[in-house]
Amino acid sequence: MKTAGGVATVGIAGCGGNGEANAGDGSDSSSDADGSDSSSDGTSGNTLSLSIPEAANFDPVQIKGDGSQVVSDHVFSELLTLPADGLEPTAQLVTDYSVSENGRTYTFMLREDVTFHNGDELTADDVVYSWERLAASENSQEGENILEGGFQIAHDTTTETVDGEDQEVYEPGSLAVEAVDDYTLEVTLEQPFFDALFWFAYGSLSPVPEGIVGDIEGYDGEMDYAEFSSQSPVGTGPFQTESVETGTEVVLSAADDYHGDEPGPDRIAMQVVQNSDAIHQRAMNRNVQVFNVPNSRFDPSKVSIEETRNLGQEIGTYGPLENGETVNYSTWDEAYTAYFIFDCSRVEKPIRQALNYAVNQENFVEQGFRGVGEPAYHQAPPSVYPGGKEAYDQHAEENFPYGYREAQIDQARSVMEEAGYGENNRASLTLTLYNDRNPDAYSRIADLIRSKAQSVYVDLSIERAPFNTIIDEAVSGNLDMYTLGNGLEYPSPADMLKFGRPYDGNLVRWREDPSDASEQAAAAWEQVQNNLGPTEAEEEARSEAFIQMEEAIWEDAIYLTNYHPRGRQWWYDEVEAPIQPSGFHDRLYDSLTFE
Repeated sequence: MKTAGGVATVGIAGCGGNGEANAGDGSDSSSDADGSDSSSDGTSGNTLSLSIPEAANFDPVQIKGDGSQVVSDHVFSELLTLPADGLEPTAQLVTDYSVSENGRTYTFMLREDVTFHNGDELTADDVVYSWERLAASENSQEGENILEGGFQIAHDTTTETVDGEDQEVYEPGSLAVEAVDDYTLEVTLEQPFFDALFWFAYGSLSPVPEGIVGDIEGYDGEMDYAEFSSQSPVGTGPFQTESVETGTEVVLSAADDYHGDEPGPDRIAMQVVQNSDAIHQRAMNRNVQVFNVPNSRFDPSKVSIEETRNLGQEIGTYGPLENGETVNYSTWDEAYTAYFIFDCSRVEKPIRQALNYAVNQENFVEQGFRGVGEPAYHQAPPSVYPGGKEAYDQHAEENFPYGYREAQIDQARSVMEEAGYGENNRASLTLTLYNDRNPDAYSRIADLIRSKAQSVYVDLSIERAPFNTIIDEAVSGNLDMYTLGNGLEYPSPADMLKFGRPYDGNLVRWREDPSDASEQAAAAWEQVQNNLGPTEAEEEARSEAFIQMEEAIWEDAIYLTNYHPRGRQWWYDEVEAPIQPSGFHDRLYDSLTFE
């Protein structure tokens, strides 16, 4: 899962979160209270200056927070990449590839002009080593990307006893990745997978030099892990680290002998800033060229959209800012869904349905998120819904049972009264909100839900907790209803609906409330798993199953859907910033130019 957010205080992060999570909502800051800089003079010459949240570990096999991801996106590159105008992966570190007739074996021809930042030439052995680290290293947090789910590289497992239980774990050295010769790589999957190319473009599969660290069998390592992961990561990307002051600043410089186009900036100076007011003041003082305006300060009336592109990106201007400037502005689809989860073992179905009837998701967007985003009716975001946004809207308008773009208070009261509730027998439950991710927006939405709940015989209490605490308490089954959200790692409803199926470990705890709908969702998910190949027939079977899952989720009201966020970016006229195509694309500034 990943979070979604706005550029310059953003990136792609780890599990959960809401779509407008300004990473600067914390109370600490490495800048002065007035937003002035104690860092490098990042706005001089051909240096791009940004504010980022905490940046601590840049190892590709580690799950990253926002700031670390921005750094890693510039230091590392993958075999394939997404083009600026689409979601179909194209070559980056390869010249060509082929797929076997059975759809399982991919053969990649590597470019012969790629060097790592330490001067080593990229070869197939480097990729074998890098992916073995992903699977086997004790430092890896992303091994499931190639060992579990639909996209699996073939491998062996062995049985280990963990906490008294036998578990199947990866057998080191068994990954079906072979260096046929210096520039030919052969990879065999457990089964054909329709979106395999997208996964070969995923950041955790970025190659690093063979033997750079000694955290897998057979390698002593050329660098200490701490130096590699947090000070001097070595990749093939357009930038390399110039200096890292953990908790203060990361400075990148254009990589020597980079195989691609020469980057626009000579340097990128990223100051680590955790306080949202300091982040904003840095932007108002023009200490950065590209920035994010916190949701609490965003005024939608100041937006003027002048262009819309094929992936839904909108480009225009915003202003005036508090400093009197009118600046450039863009927004894009984050492929993310934010919702409120019910623990179905704690909250009865009539209550879950009544709260769905009582709200209008459009109000969540307008009152909570200043009109930026789309009201959510499905779990899968519009950009990946079968048939796209038009099909998403049509299916919701024709089938959403709880009121499409409207509240249905009478129906909410009716379902409660049929269940025996009323003014003299009210239900009560607690909604737990983030206090560290967009707290102002969620407080406004919670007040809206509470007022609607009050009118349909539900007394709603509001509690607040950090994101990690919410996850821990939800897993323990201690929460009635709580905030969460998921961003897609690859452009398919499968990557979102895997969280909506009944399964052991599901935060929804649907498994403890068996029903016709949960059985329908389970059967539909099984249909997806039986049709993971690339054929049109398999795609049609998956699409049918995805819609069945969405309707099963509606029937049992396991969520109260919230919204689909959009990322946002602002920049001054002194630079021409690249337009972020989507939430699937790396957040890169190598093509930025100075005016």
